[in-house]
Amino acid sequence: MTAALALGSALGAGLWLMLMGQPLGRPRPKLSARLGRLSVSERIELEESASPAGAPMFRWALLERLLRPLLEDAGRAASGLLRRLGLEAGDLDRRLALGWPGMSAPQFRGQQLATGAVAALALPAMNALGAHPFGPWPVWLWAGAFALGFAAPSWQLASRLAKRERAIRAELPAALDLFVIAASAGLSPEQALHEAGRRLDGVLGEALREVVREAGLGTASDAEGLARLAAREGVPELRSLASAWQLSHQQGLPLAPAMLSLAETVRDRRRAQLLEEGGKAAVRMLFPVTLFIFPVFLVVLLYPAGVELLGLGT
Repeated sequence: MTAALALGSALGAGLWLMLMGQPLGRPRPKLSARLGRLSVSERIELEESASPAGAPMFRWALLERLLRPLLEDAGRAASGLLRRLGLEAGDLDRRLALGWPGMSAPQFRGQQLATGAVAALALPAMNALGAHPFGPWPVWLWAGAFALGFAAPSWQLASRLAKRERAIRAELPAALDLFVIAASAGLSPEQALHEAGRRLDGVLGEALREVVREAGLGTASDAEGLARLAAREGVPELRSLASAWQLSHQQGLPLAPAMLSLAETVRDRRRAQLLEEGGKAAVRMLFPVTLFIFPVFLVVLLYPAGVELLGLGT
């Protein structure tokens, strides 16, 4: 009797699961939503909304289960406090999406609190262990260590964004040359954009391929995609490219002269930046030369003269 009841319950549960798994009676998704999943940006947004937890913060699953909820809650509290104080960066989500994909704002703030706490607790731990060669570490150094640890993820994010911006600026002249060549060969602006995205392999090439996919799906035109790309990346040269593309598209002007003029402007600006960086490097070289090379040079130069003078004096 018991076996028959167990078997009947199992069969009934299986039949119920099969019936509930059928699409009968469910609302069908709209065509716009189905097309939206083909879009790169909208698919990323849907995946992020479906999995709000984001990327894992720890390598070990035990730490992920124990510490991640605490850090995320602490990060939300820190974000709220910074927002009330007027110190919260409004574009933090955009910057994280570009420089640290998979990292949400609460996770980032929690990571800042974690690194700050580790840096601050290191000094009292050294006091407890007797590792204080210049005396016990004072409390104000604890606060300074916490501030440095809290700022370390922000510096890392800024470094990643600067690296991405340098990569885009380095690829932009080649992209403009490809636009000029393609337009001079008689290709349409859409075909020129497709060729440039296909031939570039870096960050800008991937972004241009995304613009081409958006235009192919009909969610945005190529001009609108370039404008979104310029707004998302925040690079002035991309804004100039989007403006020139939009102007050429609206007024029916040929694309090649506008891209050629913009390429010359970008190269002149890049050349001026390189000259400026070279001048700054020359100034920075004065410090190691003054501190390390010049004293040694004086010793080598004056030591023989000092020996000769001492020999003459005796």
